[in-house]
Amino acid sequence: MYPASTAAQPQPMRVQFQDRFGVAPLMVFAPGRVNLIGDHIDYCGGHVLPMPIEQGTLVAVAARHDGCIHADSLNLADAIAFGADERPHFPAGHWGRFVVGALAVLNEPSRAPAGMNVMVAGNLPASGLSSSASLSLALLAAIALLGGRTIDGLELALLAQRVEHEHVGVHCGLMDQAAIALGIPGAALLFDCAALTGRPVPLAGDLCQILIADSGVSRTLATSAYNERRATLALIARRQGVAESQLARSLNADHRFDDALLDARARHVRTEQRRVLDAVAALDAGDVAGFGQLLRHSHRSLRDDFEVSSPELDALAAAFNAQPGCYGARMTGAGFGGAVVAAVRPEAAAGCSAAVRQAYRQATGRDAGIFTARASGGVRQVG
Repeated sequence: MYPASTAAQPQPMRVQFQDRFGVAPLMVFAPGRVNLIGDHIDYCGGHVLPMPIEQGTLVAVAARHDGCIHADSLNLADAIAFGADERPHFPAGHWGRFVVGALAVLNEPSRAPAGMNVMVAGNLPASGLSSSASLSLALLAAIALLGGRTIDGLELALLAQRVEHEHVGVHCGLMDQAAIALGIPGAALLFDCAALTGRPVPLAGDLCQILIADSGVSRTLATSAYNERRATLALIARRQGVAESQLARSLNADHRFDDALLDARARHVRTEQRRVLDAVAALDAGDVAGFGQLLRHSHRSLRDDFEVSSPELDALAAAFNAQPGCYGARMTGAGFGGAVVAAVRPEAAAGCSAAVRQAYRQATGRDAGIFTARASGGVRQVG
């Protein structure tokens, strides 16, 4: 998660780019995403229900002819520069890894230019909203367009996943990248992580408003217990005799392990897979109350069975779930910090937010940033 930049809008970015590099840029925007339900089952081949949001990452690029890459971040102070034929090593967590990774996976002459200027700015207001996938996709789409090629949909999502796996060091599933690459306005995305197919799920905006609350606790996936959870599920898959990418479909209520921890982890995968499908059925039927109950059950599973919540996330979810105007709330994303997503009655959103801020402050001493999440389109050229 990077600090938000007020320059992450097309016109301010264009002005800053021209002032810095003396040419007009090509610009691409990639939204962040909030996962409504279905966490830690994407890499198990499960179904997930993410939604692209209005905030995200803006990347501006222009070609240069000296074989050099110059990249500035308006969120972070450290600019980077290297030769287009170099693959410099940046420390873990450095945003330069995304630039190097995007260039590496776009190494065909028709996709990547010989040199370029890059400017990056993001305005995601909380961690847990996939700033990494947003940055990867914006870079990939912008660099490809600069090289004369458009990459759409699933191909773009898979390339962004490679950037994470091969260059950032996070063995993520495809949920975040798919949501951002395939998202359409006004809808969440039901994505089948095994079949790599999806369909939009319209949201009943007149009945349900989505709020996101930032716990104020950041986490770094590459150095958190994320990879440990993945290793545990890989072990369960081996014991089941299936590929990890098929685990969500292979588990049923009869499966038991001789280890309480493995039982709990497997139970989360099995029940979360079911909850996603039930949540989509509820939204399709306009049953927002039923959808909210599934969010509550999901949080308990992530807290108790998968153990990726935190005291702050628990306090935020509990504060929302205590409000009469809230259908349900849960932690969202990988956990260990980050954000909570809540489904509330639109007319109750302001009062609910105020009450949650007060309750969270009393419980933790922290301030919660709460904002409305609106379903935006996916990655796109702008400006």
